[in-house]
Amino acid sequence: MSFPDHWDDGTDPASPDHQVHWYDERTVIIRQALRTNFEGPFLYLLLGTERALLLDTGTGHVQLRPLVESLLSGQELIVAHTHAHGDHVGGDAEFDSVVGRSPEEVAAYFGITDWPNDVVQLDLGDRVLDIIPIPGHHASHVAVYDRATRLLISGDSLYPGRLYVFDWPAFRASVRRLADFVAAGNPVEWIAGAHIELTDRPGEDYEMGADRHPGEHELPLDPAVLTELADVLEEAGPEPVRVVRDHFIVYPV
Repeated sequence: MSFPDHWDDGTDPASPDHQVHWYDERTVIIRQALRTNFEGPFLYLLLGTERALLLDTGTGHVQLRPLVESLLSGQELIVAHTHAHGDHVGGDAEFDSVVGRSPEEVAAYFGITDWPNDVVQLDLGDRVLDIIPIPGHHASHVAVYDRATRLLISGDSLYPGRLYVFDWPAFRASVRRLADFVAAGNPVEWIAGAHIELTDRPGEDYEMGADRHPGEHELPLDPAVLTELADVLEEAGPEPVRVVRDHFIVYPV
């Protein structure tokens, strides 16, 4: 299990529309090229023996479905989202069936009866995922914990970049619940988010809208960064405040 030495940072105009990296034989990390859209989102394809889960469909500026189908080996495909912002649902129309975007639709599909407090399981066939509601960046946001790889896929709620907070109380509560989930005996090897917006210099971000990222921060974050974020939000209190740390920037909207 490994991450690549270098992600497509937008400097090569001849790069493919998506960079595909096999984290292991059942886990694919896909990055949409920055040259196609400055968001450069990361998508995750988790393969089980019976089903596969695609988390997010990118911005919609480039075709995604043929690539995803080429990576499957006969599994039924579930297309869902970490959350419903445009850069994560843009390719939905390519697929025949997609999990809905509202909290109610997400809860109904995954069987969450007490949103956002329930943690539920999704079995892909010899691969169990935990679905964890974490509203705050977006009302329907979820994190996904993969027991097989010990990856925690955090979407836009934690990644090396600007953590846009639209609902401050909900975000604080969600991050604390997520940190508690890990502390309760769910070991995390790495936290994998949906973007890179920081340089490799502590706390320094790229200009908003930048479509080239020379000297990027690494994608994976140590689980200690989640604890740090929870502590930062606890210390900040009930009023939104911008906080710059080495591996993230809390950015109230």
